[in-house]
Amino acid sequence: MKRFDKGYIYSSLLSDLFGIFVIASIFLKNFFSDKSVETEDILHIIPFFVIVFVVVCLCFITYRIMYYKTSGYELTDTGIKCNRGVFFRKRSILEYSKIHAINKKQSIFHRIFGIAVLTVDSGSTNTSHQAEITIIEKNKTVDLLLQELNVLKEGGVQNGIDSGEELLLSDKDNLYNFTSGRKMLYTVINIVSTVFFTALFALLSIIVIGICKLMIQHDFLGTWGEYFLYTFLIAVAAMLLFSFFTFIGCMIHSFVGYHKFAVTKRGSDIVISYGLLERHTNTFSYDRIKAVKISQSLVQRMLGFATVKLEVIGYTHNTDDDNQNVDLGVLVPFCKYDEVGEILAKVLPDYVPDIKQTKSVSYFPFVSWFLLVLGIVISVVLILTVTILSLFNVAASVIFAVSVAIIATGIVVFIVKAMSAALSYQNNGIAVSDDKITAYYGGFVKNVTVFNSQNLIAVEDVTTPLRKKKGIASLVMHLKTNALSNEVKVHIQKDEISEELECQLIL
Repeated sequence: MKRFDKGYIYSSLLSDLFGIFVIASIFLKNFFSDKSVETEDILHIIPFFVIVFVVVCLCFITYRIMYYKTSGYELTDTGIKCNRGVFFRKRSILEYSKIHAINKKQSIFHRIFGIAVLTVDSGSTNTSHQAEITIIEKNKTVDLLLQELNVLKEGGVQNGIDSGEELLLSDKDNLYNFTSGRKMLYTVINIVSTVFFTALFALLSIIVIGICKLMIQHDFLGTWGEYFLYTFLIAVAAMLLFSFFTFIGCMIHSFVGYHKFAVTKRGSDIVISYGLLERHTNTFSYDRIKAVKISQSLVQRMLGFATVKLEVIGYTHNTDDDNQNVDLGVLVPFCKYDEVGEILAKVLPDYVPDIKQTKSVSYFPFVSWFLLVLGIVISVVLILTVTILSLFNVAASVIFAVSVAIIATGIVVFIVKAMSAALSYQNNGIAVSDDKITAYYGGFVKNVTVFNSQNLIAVEDVTTPLRKKKGIASLVMHLKTNALSNEVKVHIQKDEISEELECQLIL
């Protein structure tokens, strides 16, 4: 069995050392910034700090060396074997015919030593939290292994590498080009919602601040008015600061996370590559795609843009040792909504969404239960608050102001819910064809999920006695997946639609 490349030890230790220095720097900064710390205290703490630093480094070095010596892989005639782990040894054997997801990751520390991490997964439910096979090799070796495994899983001969036919969705053919302009627009649209709610909150805060000042001038609330004023000033500052960092974070994610984003269709495989500091190359079989999900935030819908994601069994974010499963992989980060059908027709022709055939038949069920629960919660909170304030002999003006604030909060929450319900009423619907189901759902975020009928494993009606009399229900469709969330919900539809879906289930 071949061991992993030695570059694993060096890259991991470099990453560990970087983390230790960051933690140590934070500790030392707090220690030295303390004015009560004297020079003698610093001299006493230095030897202790050096000993701890050396011990921690030795522990990391020992662990990385032991992992290297106990880990390795082997390609046999029928499958791939892999051993890894130190305290908990893992031995995995995966047949070539069961491979469906092959993912490559190369972090900035990996690039320094010219290595990459290759993970291979079968999509088994028992291993949904991690990939079954992990290989750490030289970057060129990983590329060759990736190509060879793609051939072997299709029943090819070992070492018979054939790249096959490729369809590139990148700058070369202009089918999908995630340019700097699109990235900037993508960033702006992502934060517009945050900015909008921040501006709305700031406007309301200005009104409240004005009222507080008026109350303070007339000595209506006394010190309570001052506390109220200071609280809102702090909240406004926090929201503005949050908006600023959101903008910076979205920009970094757009330009760094999606650096050189490209999609390749190679035979029956889909390959997605992206990233600057950490380069990912994810390969998975066409037949393992569970669904295509088209998402539009409220701002994206107003401007006519969308994001397209794939829900794939075994699609993972890989790390050196273990891998957390994710069920959504980005196919198109940002494009015009009108372009979605064209892109899917060339890459995933079986997942082009159909036009919505049904729609929600009533608006009230979207808010009825929420209104009931909200009314009970607001009533209980109001009664308890008034009772407690009365027991403490709080002034009537304060009790009145607090009561109005609670009621106003409930009204604002209900207005937001009513807006979301109105959008849900407009969005929800379904389209059923011979071999494909298209579900429309969502409120502020509109979602369109397309999946093949063969991936439908159960259909569930959710209704109440009153709704049952009116012949309406919410539909819950369960799909084949190893993820925790395997449901697609379409609300307030005619209940006979479930019978049509059951026919798809039987087929």
